[in-house]
Order: sequence, then C-alpha cells, then structure tokens
Amino acid sequence: MTESLKYIIQNFPKEDKYDYRSENNALFSKLNKTCIVVDDDPTGNQTVYGIPLLTSWSMDVFVKEFLEGTPVFYILTNSRSLSPEATSNIYKTIAKNILKAAAVTKRDFTIISRSDSTLRGHFPLEPKTLQTNLKLDNTITVFLPVMFEGQRVTLNGVHYIKNEDELLPVNETPFAQDHSFKYANADLKQYIEEKTEGAVEASEVFSFSLEQIRTLDIAVLTENILEIPSQSYCIFDSLNYNDLDRVSQALLHAEKLGKQILYRTSSSFIPSYIGLKPRDLLTPNEIFNKTNKNGGLIIVGSYVKKSSDQLHNALSLFNSDTSIEVDVTKVLQEERDSYIKSVIKKIDTIISKGEDVIIYTSRKIVTGADTNETIDIASKISSALVALVQGISERPKYIISKGGITSHDIAIKGLGMKRSKVLGQVQAGIPLWKMGPDTRFPRLPYIVFPGNVGDPTSLKTIITKLNHHD
Repeated sequence: MTESLKYIIQNFPKEDKYDYRSENNALFSKLNKTCIVVDDDPTGNQTVYGIPLLTSWSMDVFVKEFLEGTPVFYILTNSRSLSPEATSNIYKTIAKNILKAAAVTKRDFTIISRSDSTLRGHFPLEPKTLQTNLKLDNTITVFLPVMFEGQRVTLNGVHYIKNEDELLPVNETPFAQDHSFKYANADLKQYIEEKTEGAVEASEVFSFSLEQIRTLDIAVLTENILEIPSQSYCIFDSLNYNDLDRVSQALLHAEKLGKQILYRTSSSFIPSYIGLKPRDLLTPNEIFNKTNKNGGLIIVGSYVKKSSDQLHNALSLFNSDTSIEVDVTKVLQEERDSYIKSVIKKIDTIISKGEDVIIYTSRKIVTGADTNETIDIASKISSALVALVQGISERPKYIISKGGITSHDIAIKGLGMKRSKVLGQVQAGIPLWKMGPDTRFPRLPYIVFPGNVGDPTSLKTIITKLNHHD
C-alpha cells in the first residue's frame, strides 16, 4: 500500500542542511584507515568517482593498496549471482587475505559489505562471514540500505521506494519476489529477524528515528552509538543525503573513539561516509579523447522489464543494419561458434564505419527442465556476449553494458579487467569506468548500466548524449 510522504512527515523536524559532508571527509582522513567496499554486484560504485575497482582479492593485491595508502577501494565479487556456498568461500578468502595484508603493512581498515537497495543479496551471510573471519568480535553491524539516486529511503524503520510523493514498501515490489532472495518484510527490524531465521529478534535491533537524526546533537548521537552492545544490529532512518551525512558523522566519531563497526549498506552510504564531495554528471568531452572515430558498442543482457522497456526505446536510434538480436537458439546449438564469428564480423564492420551498434539477447526467456539447466542456459548466453567482446578487433569508442551480471562478465572475462577506476556517472546511478592499462582496450570508457535503474528512456538518452560532443 502506498503512503504519502508529505502526509507522514508533516510533523517531523526539518532536515539539517549544514555541510557535514566536508567535515566527514576530514574525519575519515584522520582515521587513517583504508575503507574496503566488498561489493556483491558491479553496479555498486554508482555514487562515487575517482576510486579504484579491483577484480581480484589475493593478499598481494591488498598489500599493494595498503602500502600505497589507498583511502578507498572496491572489490567486485559479483556474489549476488553466485550460490551461498560459493559466496561464503569468496568472503572467507577476502577476509583472511585482508587480515594477513593488514598485519604485514600495519594498516588499519574499515569494511563495508555493499549490497542491493531493494534488499536482495546474501544477508546475513556476507557481513557475518567477514565479521567472523576478520575476527571482529566486538563489532556492531550497521544496516543502511538507502540509495537516494534510486529513490530508496527508510522512514520509521520501514524501507520504501519513493515515486514523487508516494512511498511503496519494498516488500510490495517485484524485488521482494526475487527467485534467489525472496523476503516478506520491509520493516528492517523484521527483515533482519526474517533473514537471520530468528537468531536476531526484531526487538533486539537498535534503531535511530528521523526525529532523533534531525534534532539530536552529533555528540549525543555518537554517545548513543557507543552504547550499542557488541554483536548487535543497528538501523537508521534517512530520506536524503542531509540526513545520511549527519548519521555518517556520528558513526565516524564513534569509530574514532574506538567503536568497532561493520557496515552493510547500499550505494549512498559510501560517499557520505568518506566525505566525497558531490560532482556533476560526466559530459561527453570529459569522457572521450578525440582520436577514436569508431562507433560505440551497446550490449543489453538484462531481462528485467525495465531493461526491455529501455531497449525498446533505444532501438528507435538504430536500423536493421546497426541492431543485432542475438539468437539464443543458435547460441545453444552446435553452430554456436560459426554464428558468434558472423556476429563479430558484423560488429567490427559497423563500428569501423563510425556507427554505433546495439546487441541484445532475444527477450523471450529460455528455461531448462530444472534450475540447474536454466542456470546453465543463462551462463551459455552470458558467455556468448563475452565471446563477442573477446572477438572484436576494432576498438569501440565506448561500451555500454546493461545488467549487473552482464557488466561483470564483459568487464572481467571480455575485457580482462583487473583494476580500473570509476570516473563518475553519466546519469544518476549509472557509473562510467576507465579501463586499466592491462585490459583489452586500455582507457576504454565502460558504462555499467544496472538492470533496475533509470526510466524507460534512459538508455536512449545516454546513447544520444554520447554522440553529441565537440
């Protein structure tokens, strides 16, 4: 049932518009820790810029970042697409290697387990595995899934998706019916009880209301956080960055005073916590060098309705020569290799003429006789898209990849990415990465377009924007 935001908050105190973000930056720097964002999906850097993204988690990788004093970096695990067992193994390895690297370099760290703002993901598995294997015995876990760029907010402990003035509890959206991460509760206390199977009861979760966040002195908020007992969960209301920046400041003060905190958050918390100053959307002139006259490559793998709507609108920019529907039946048959080669040849021809090309999987979902067979089909389709990127010989002007799993596979398997940098966003919630020197196309602008972000015309808007620059 939707509710009116104006009606709910008419008697709430006004937000505090003081610039806490700049102070947070100074506080974060004084902690002299590296903030490691362990991300379950490649789209989680959609709110930051100028930050490295790593795709491997060996001890040597961590030692290098610690020795360089890297203030923040992301580890892209893509665990949201993996089984609980595979996820557990990855997060154990990450934790053990961080611990070893920290001991060798004498560098302290903060951990953020970044996940979905619509509450899908391996919870409590991921934060719990990190906590246990990092030996964080005296920690509290702060659960903060707000993501304002996607209109995800928390009020009175309930997590909502906001549409103008209307608030829809997330348990009443299709996200709550996700086949891997189904849930029944939008009340975050009850969600934690549900997901921990009663090991943590709703009544044991600590919470801070919007009223407290907007009116209490930062020192009092900090004191309240310091008093939360170890091994507890804590949630916070937040409707916008003004609220979240105050929350982050109190958390930073608490850490400075010795409080051990593990964070389970979505994307908006990170810039607030590290005090990253907001910046404008990237312009085409900031993205491109003038030498590459080739066309761009757009790949749509995501099947969610929003992606299909965006694809439908974007196709109006293309004709039958510059749009290629990947025939899933051919990908699943013996003629796969010759079919993929023919598509690669077509892509090279189009982009070498300076024209953009859009590749998309046929929209009819092909399923198998059981779950394993369906997963196998999805994996073969994904590997076909990867093979297209591996096979092209012409360097595209840019690549847009639509869908989290598609983006991850194309970046890592298709382009061979080990370390890249997020430069900023081309639209709210849609990050652009600059590929590292060791990738297939060094310094290639790579746009990661999450499946559930944007309106029906967003993909069309971005393609149009990228083709209009000096």
